[in-house]
Amino acid sequence: MKPGKTPGNDRVTIEMLQLGREKLLPYLTRIFNICLDQKMVPESMSNLSTILIHKKGDPLQLQNYRPISLLSVIYKLLTKVINNRVEGVLDNAQTPEQASFRQHYSNIDQIYTINELVKRCHEYHIPLFMQFINFKKAFDFIEFNAVWTALQEQGVHADLIELLCNIYATANSAIRINEDRVQIDINRGVRQGDTISPKLFTACLEHVMQRLPWSKQGIKINGRRLSNLRFAEDIVLFAERPEELQRMATELKNAAREVGLEINVEKTKSMGTAPMLHPIRLGNDEVEQVNKFIYLGHLLNIPRDHAKEAVRRKQAGWHAFNKHGDFLRAQNIEMKFKRRLFNQCILPAMLYGAECWAVTQHAEEILATTQRRMERLMVGATLLDRKSNEWLRGVTKVKDVVEEARKRKARWAWNIARMDNYRWAKIITE
Repeated sequence: MKPGKTPGNDRVTIEMLQLGREKLLPYLTRIFNICLDQKMVPESMSNLSTILIHKKGDPLQLQNYRPISLLSVIYKLLTKVINNRVEGVLDNAQTPEQASFRQHYSNIDQIYTINELVKRCHEYHIPLFMQFINFKKAFDFIEFNAVWTALQEQGVHADLIELLCNIYATANSAIRINEDRVQIDINRGVRQGDTISPKLFTACLEHVMQRLPWSKQGIKINGRRLSNLRFAEDIVLFAERPEELQRMATELKNAAREVGLEINVEKTKSMGTAPMLHPIRLGNDEVEQVNKFIYLGHLLNIPRDHAKEAVRRKQAGWHAFNKHGDFLRAQNIEMKFKRRLFNQCILPAMLYGAECWAVTQHAEEILATTQRRMERLMVGATLLDRKSNEWLRGVTKVKDVVEEARKRKARWAWNIARMDNYRWAKIITE
């Protein structure tokens, strides 16, 4: 657990536990074993505090505040132990369509798969229609009973399910507004900031998806059907015809509603290799058709144009650079500190999703030119100083963005070569 986090009601911080770990470990072990045996936890551990953080806009409007839950650190250690026990069971129950909160999976799996699918469908004139599903506050609205049912179906031990069920049934939250505290009961949603919450959510979502009759839906790839890709609550549906996509969207909406999930029609979009004569409808609402979409932070368009994504990465790089601009431009700060910040914060922003790029000379020039300009600002040089690119690199000694992009692609190719044959990134590559 990371230090520096605000504690829960008990005021116990992670730093306190780290300092006293040798003496506290036997006592914590005894407490956790009692909790597991009795399938209950003390109220001081399960109850939480909620504070409201103003985001932007009118401070008198409640929707302009973000609720932040403060959980007991000892409670989070307990759920970390539970998570370690159930992680393998729940991962085995997940299908390869889900890539979030799983070992050896990442968002790059989904970005790469959908990029390859769009590219090949466009290249071979295969009809492809997609719908990008967005849920309204998915983690906050999911029903408790649906979670426990999902855990039971996926083979989690009954004692652990009962313990989690009792924690959620008895816990409440105290909302802090200035100096006032208001107690409220929590009747739905997984707990914010809890180690096990992502696993509980994805298990419940898997429970929903397994009940959909989609074995013959989606796009056929090497004898298998790809009907959807999921990254946590972000879902994209695939179909060969708009009518099929409409049916799938309606079935998902109805199935999700049974576990408390509601589709946000305003943020849900549809896209295809050809225009849809009739828009997808969810109830009485029409889903907007688009020709480009930001999927997991990556620009997706038809036909694929990776130069546009390079421009977005350039903008993201400048955003990260300007965020630390005073530090990076300061001439009284040693270059080794600037170099570390640049390599750790600026380059990752410029290289996000580089594993999936078809790196062209034009895209490489965009990134290289951007980096050279940043390096000039770091050393305080201008074009009038006539300093060569080699001189700049000799001073800054930062990693080269183009070389790093190529390395990422090479590492990703090696990862695909070692992947299990049932994963979609592997299937669509072969």
